[in-house]
Amino acid sequence: MKKGDYDVLIIGLGIAGASLAWKLSQTNLKVLAIDSKPWNRFGDKPCGDAISKEHFDNLGMPYPQGKELEEKVEGIKLYSPDMKTVWTVKGEGFEIDSPNYVQRLVREAKDRGVEVLDLTTAMKPILSNNKVEGAVLFNRRTNEMMEIKAKITVDATGYSMSFRSKLPFEFPVTESLDDRDADVAYREVLYTKDDIEDYPYLKIFITQKASPGGYWWYFPKGPNKVNVGLGIQGGMGYPSIHEFYTKYLNYYAPDVDKERIIVKGGALVPTRRPLATIVWDGIAVIGDSAFTVNPVHGGGKGSAMISAYCVGKAILNAFENNDFSAKGLWSANECYIERYGAKQASLDLFRRFLQRLSDDEINYGMNRRVIREEDLLEASSSGDLQLSTAEKAMRVIMALGKPSLLFKLKTVAEYMKKIKEVYRHFPSDPKDLMRWKSNVDAIILDFNNALEK
Repeated sequence: MKKGDYDVLIIGLGIAGASLAWKLSQTNLKVLAIDSKPWNRFGDKPCGDAISKEHFDNLGMPYPQGKELEEKVEGIKLYSPDMKTVWTVKGEGFEIDSPNYVQRLVREAKDRGVEVLDLTTAMKPILSNNKVEGAVLFNRRTNEMMEIKAKITVDATGYSMSFRSKLPFEFPVTESLDDRDADVAYREVLYTKDDIEDYPYLKIFITQKASPGGYWWYFPKGPNKVNVGLGIQGGMGYPSIHEFYTKYLNYYAPDVDKERIIVKGGALVPTRRPLATIVWDGIAVIGDSAFTVNPVHGGGKGSAMISAYCVGKAILNAFENNDFSAKGLWSANECYIERYGAKQASLDLFRRFLQRLSDDEINYGMNRRVIREEDLLEASSSGDLQLSTAEKAMRVIMALGKPSLLFKLKTVAEYMKKIKEVYRHFPSDPKDLMRWKSNVDAIILDFNNALEK
């Protein structure tokens, strides 16, 4: 069996793994990055392919360019189920060609010294004294097994969670995903019959009828190409997502040419708070495997980049202190929670609220402005749902026909603040993690019970 020793082993080269490899390539660490796919399929996970510009600016990541950039985004148009109300939320972003962008990151990382292996799978972890010390790999290109030792192993395997799921149950990073806390998503990229009107704007259609627990999207990739798809909540016994897609495609994307499909595919998308910890002894978890997707809109590329940034900083800190334990890597949690995780946890509650609303309630709330564009923008950017006393009074008058909706909205706002406060007091020591996690689980249980009343 071939053997090797590295400082860092990265398993998975989607947007999260590629971002981390790119960051670590600027250090003197010895890094091996692998993926089970061939090179030309790195980064081809089915999704909406939209990323906010602020993520690149805040994390120091390179902008997509050339064929990697398919369209500059100016904002989002959000449609009520009856299509009578349209909200416009402005914000700069990019609609990218994910494989091309991810492969560029990996190529640049390789040019700077990161070793890259495609068609290579992590078969099992190497454990010693209850710490992860690398993995046994199988390279299908050379048909050989490899025993790779590493000070830190990073699971960036996406929604398959294929490496951390092989760790002992006692490792907190093995936390499983409830089917109801995930969306089943499907999308196709197609050419349109005519030029798309207002193509710098992404369109989101909220509809429990056509996408229960999720939404339809129509994301232009230029004037005559579009990424169109939907997500539905998992674990609820709904029909196949393909049934919804086939039934409603003509309604939400009447302009597509079904004979000119460029690519298609589906994926499971975690839509919940992040893992209680994204690091443990010798192991870090980033991207979809760490449940870093935005629970409300299901976008995961930007937050995956944030998790890679935070783990990258923690890795450098661990090597400076020669401490690769959970304690030595703990700053990754603090970084991620501050930058995104606390907001994500509060949006998990907002998502649970939205998934319980009927189309009639959503139509009413949007049309009567019980919930407003600025509320949605504030919740999306900070995880807070702010309702001042004056606003509450005005909305009570405006929404007399649906008092239960306002009561639920008030409950949601209170619990969102409560869970963010718990995340702000994330434990500084790994030994206090499970007690803290119990507090989080209790809040979520109380919140679910409150919504049922």
